[in-house]
Amino acid sequence: MNRQLLVTYMDVLETRNFNRTAERLNVTQSTVSARIRQLEQELDTRLFERGRGGAEPTAAGRRFETHCRSLLAAWSLARRDVEAGAAGNRQRLRISVQFSLARSVLIDWAQEVRERTPRLDLYLEANFSQQIQRDVLTGETDIGIVFVPQQVPDMHVAELGSENYVMLSTDCSHFNDVSWSRYIKVAYTSYFDRQHDEAFSDQPQSSTVVGSNDLALDFLKKNGGTAYFPGFAAQGLIEDSSVLQRVEAAPVIPQPIYSIVHVRKRHDPLVAQAVTLFKELVQQRSIVLTD
Repeated sequence: MNRQLLVTYMDVLETRNFNRTAERLNVTQSTVSARIRQLEQELDTRLFERGRGGAEPTAAGRRFETHCRSLLAAWSLARRDVEAGAAGNRQRLRISVQFSLARSVLIDWAQEVRERTPRLDLYLEANFSQQIQRDVLTGETDIGIVFVPQQVPDMHVAELGSENYVMLSTDCSHFNDVSWSRYIKVAYTSYFDRQHDEAFSDQPQSSTVVGSNDLALDFLKKNGGTAYFPGFAAQGLIEDSSVLQRVEAAPVIPQPIYSIVHVRKRHDPLVAQAVTLFKELVQQRSIVLTD
């Protein structure tokens, strides 16, 4: 199996453009064309129709996607199984979570799982939802923790609980006193946006929208104001700041959290235990937040 051919095919399927794929893979456009041509020859079918508008997958090209994901996942799992065997009786686990969950959940989870499984090599990272899901599907990551999972055949999705976003402010301690001209909206997810806009349909739209809670925190530290932050991290933010406080009577905005694993890893005892620990931790944090 030539993994380069499969990776190139998957990238073209996403970009719909040979030149764009060449840039992303750091190769020439002719190399991309040669790889796709070789893959088409091996499959004895045309995968893409090339034109001025880009590269559109044929019917066969679309059907091959599921098989390609399975092949890449099988290769990654085989490689990692061989590496684990070479490491003796040590187990390995790769976890990737959404950025906003890294500080508030991932570290505590890692401490707990290491206490239960001392001879375990952990690889932990924070990433964007789409990249996490790609890594799970290709077998590069064992477990992904995301807010908005895709429903695809090779991926098992399970709801773990909710991250409850809470309003914090430098200006006031009660919702009735919020100055909306100083309110900063954080664009967390489309689900959050819908819940947020429904909750504040009678309020003026914020003139400042930022893409992360870290950026919102920087705004509040420098200029003051009000914004929503992940509930799991809220207490730590308040303790680290002399001016931030939780706004009483402000709506709490829930955001479901999901685990995603490749179907081949779903019943792996170590993966199952790790997912269970994530669920327990998320639910414990939720209870503390609402008490």
